Parts: sequence; structure tokens; C-alpha cells
Amino acid sequence: MGIANEELLRKATFTTDALVAQGTSLSIEQVTTFLRLAITPQVMLPDVRTVTSAAAKWQEAHIDFADRVLRPGVQGARLADADRVQPQTEMIEIDTVLVRGEVPIADEVMEDNFEREGFGNTVMAMVAEASGRDIEDLMINGDTTSGDSFYALCNGWLKLCQTGGSSVVNGATYGDDYQALFLSMLQELPAKYKRDKPNMRFYVPLSLEENYRASLAARGTPLGDALLSGSQPLMFQDVAIVPVPLLNISGTTGTVLLAHRLNLYAGFHRQIRMETWRDPREGATSWVITARVAPAVGHPAATVVATSVQVSG
Repeated sequence: MGIANEELLRKATFTTDALVAQGTSLSIEQVTTFLRLAITPQVMLPDVRTVTSAAAKWQEAHIDFADRVLRPGVQGARLADADRVQPQTEMIEIDTVLVRGEVPIADEVMEDNFEREGFGNTVMAMVAEASGRDIEDLMINGDTTSGDSFYALCNGWLKLCQTGGSSVVNGATYGDDYQALFLSMLQELPAKYKRDKPNMRFYVPLSLEENYRASLAARGTPLGDALLSGSQPLMFQDVAIVPVPLLNISGTTGTVLLAHRLNLYAGFHRQIRMETWRDPREGATSWVITARVAPAVGHPAATVVATSVQVSG
């Protein structure tokens, strides 16, 4: 468990006894703590737009001014109707799916652990963190056509972009020339979506980032030394290159996503349940987590997906 989550645990608003007593949905404060414990250690979840609702299915308003708003003005006169600009608006549907987990801990483990009474809270924090990892996995790689029943729950960000109008680049064309690949992806993105590069991301498989960093480090420059040590974040034309361990790789190829981080949505139904149950027949206490989650993409046309990208071999 990371240092950040250990700090959050110390500030947690729920306890094992409280959960045993209530056995119901967490309070708003407890849900907030759970989400922070789940999201903080991940890569994409803390980076994207997180939205919550008391409903299992809801809509988020998305608004964009893609065209010029200002016109030549005339003192004391309003603009002509033809010069008035309507923003582009749309409603993004967040339709959550049910996920559930159960973690049994033997009585002997509980009794022998040096933390004693505090061990229950440690388990809860670790369950939250592991749940966050699995939720990020689903939100990235979800595919309703998958043979994996977990991935088949919903389409993740990659599939939503590809089926929603994203530009798609054939990464096989570029081999391991990642600079050419990144440039091609940027060129595929309409100029109006490049206005906020500090919040744009190349989300890449971890092995691609490692290979690209090594190739840049081989240049023998001070920058190369910094890249080799890992102390220097990778960028391409002011866009951060973010390694994502959970981006699935098939053989030696993977997928790269170029997107504005806030164009990706992580939706959570606020009725999260965290319950404990001790079964004396098994001599174990189980931590049971139940949640509803959903990925969404605000404007798929503002994303670019590169498929069949060489990431190893």
C-alpha cells in the first residue's frame, strides 16, 4: 500500500466496527474516503474527470465553443442574429455496471497480525486500492465483445473512442519509431482540440515508455542521462507521455491513446457498499465490496487511437 494511501487511511472516516454495525451503503463521507483510497494509487483514474451521482444512470452536460465567438463590434448596437454563436452541447450518458468483490480473512490471520484492532482498517484500505486497480482496468480495456466476463461488462475508454468517431492510426506502419507515431497522431487530431496541450496525454503501454526512454537516453546528452535515470518526465511537443501498466498488450503490440485527460470520464454511483461478515463455520471474516461504475468519453472525435503499436520484441 502506497504512502499516499497510508496517509488517507489515517484520515479515514470509517472503521471496521462501524461497517459491521451498519452493513449498508457507505455515507457520503465514507464514499469520498473510499474513492480517494481507490483512485489515488492508480495512473489514469486520478488523471481523468471523476463524476458521481446518487442515480445508477445519469447524464453529464458537455459544452464546447469550437468556433469563433467574437465579431467586430459597433458601439451601442447588438450583434446581428447571424453573428451570435451557439455552443456545441451534448449530454453524456453515464450508465454504470455492477461490480462486486469478496475477500475472506481467516481468524488466525486477524489474531496473529501485529496491528490487532487496526488490521481491519488496513484490510479495508487495501481492498479499496485493489478495487481501484480493477476498476481502472475495466475502464481502460472494457469490451462488450470480450470473452472475459469482467471486460464484457462495458466498453472502456479505448473501445468508446474507437466506436465513437476517434481517428485511428495503424501503428504497425511505424515499428518502434515512436516519434513518428506520436507526430502522426497529433497530425490526425483537429487543430481546435490542441488548444490545451498541458492537459493532453499520450497514454501508452508501460513497455513502450521504457523502450522510448531508453532510445532517447542513448543519445548521450544531459537530457538523455536524466531520461535514463527516470527523473525526467517524457514529453512530445508539450504533450505528456504517460505509461499505463494496465493497457493490455497482445503479443508484441499494444494500443496508444491520445486524449485530453478531462475528456475521459470515470463515473461512480454513490451507493457504494462495504460490509464485513464473519462466518464461524469457516472461521473467517469477509470484506464484501459492491459498487456501480462506468467509463465515458465526452467527445470521441477529440481523441486519436493508435492500434497494433510495436511495444516489445
